[in-house]
Amino acid sequence: MKKPATVIGSVVLAGIVGTLLFLRPRPTAHQDLLPAPVALPPAARQVLKSKMGRHDTQMRRLVSSVIVLDDDAVARVAGEIFDEPALARPVAGDELNGMLPERFFVLQDDVKSRARALVIATQQHNRAALADEFAALTKSCVACHDAYLNESGAAAGASR
Repeated sequence: MKKPATVIGSVVLAGIVGTLLFLRPRPTAHQDLLPAPVALPPAARQVLKSKMGRHDTQMRRLVSSVIVLDDDAVARVAGEIFDEPALARPVAGDELNGMLPERFFVLQDDVKSRARALVIATQQHNRAALADEFAALTKSCVACHDAYLNESGAAAGASR
């Protein structure tokens, strides 16, 4: 009597596991998540591509680390974001960085500041500050994506 129950239980369990494996989400091919901006020339987009690719990876790791309250990992990833080389504000004759809106540079500075604050929150094990700083960092990312998609350097500088 014990053996048939074990066999039936094993078959049911194997069926459930097989169904879950079959229905699990499949990874999709990595593609550019943002559409090409209307106002930003291809040369400026190319400059940002590798920087934003690293930032994409960092933010994905940061989200996972924040969710599981892994202070060490949050501090490590936020530190990487803080240490990421910044694009310099344009100087006279700097055509490439001049294609980027001024707002991009303001938000770039804000991201660094928020990443630093996130590291401090993890050192203090302050969960409320961790959540607030992570939200503020994410808000800066969204604003930067908006600037990337909807503003150009020359047009944004003239209109602000």
